[in-house]
Amino acid sequence: MTGYELVFITDPSLNNDDLASVLKNYKKILTKSGGKLIHEYVWGRRRLAYEISGNDFGVYHAWYFTGTGKTIDELQRQIGYSDDVLRHQIIKTDDIDTEAAFLQTLIPPKEDTTENNETPKESEKITEESAKVKKESPKKAETATENEKNVTEDVKEVDAESEVKIEKSDKDAEEVETESVDG
Repeated sequence: MTGYELVFITDPSLNNDDLASVLKNYKKILTKSGGKLIHEYVWGRRRLAYEISGNDFGVYHAWYFTGTGKTIDELQRQIGYSDDVLRHQIIKTDDIDTEAAFLQTLIPPKEDTTENNETPKESEKITEESAKVKKESPKKAETATENEKNVTEDVKEVDAESEVKIEKSDKDAEEVETESVDG
């Protein structure tokens, strides 16, 4: 059998139960029409390049499967009828495992969904450490501030010099124009 890659975008407003039933339905269609699902990836909720059916976001899915022309026709027909799928595309692949491995590298690993909130004790530690650094090296801080001032003054001097050069070059250009008109 031939290997295929199916990428489709589902409606982001579907809740988890509805999405699970939609995916289960497509898997059933795939197996009934003689196909076999090899790899299944959920790429996640992403912003669309342009609005589709009033949606700015969509949930991307990628399936790697084997099947026949009959399998492809039936999947395209059923997905085309569905309002739950915003867009889909089926592509023939030479090596399913290689393509799936490449997609796996593109999908970021699932991160811990808990927020990384600092506890008050942690924020106090950070504040205390920064205070210690300021106390230990006030001369370094003063030196850094003086260096920043010097750099700022140097930049101002360079800007002033370049303005003078621009004015001189403008005057030279006017003189050249005057000479060529007179000559």
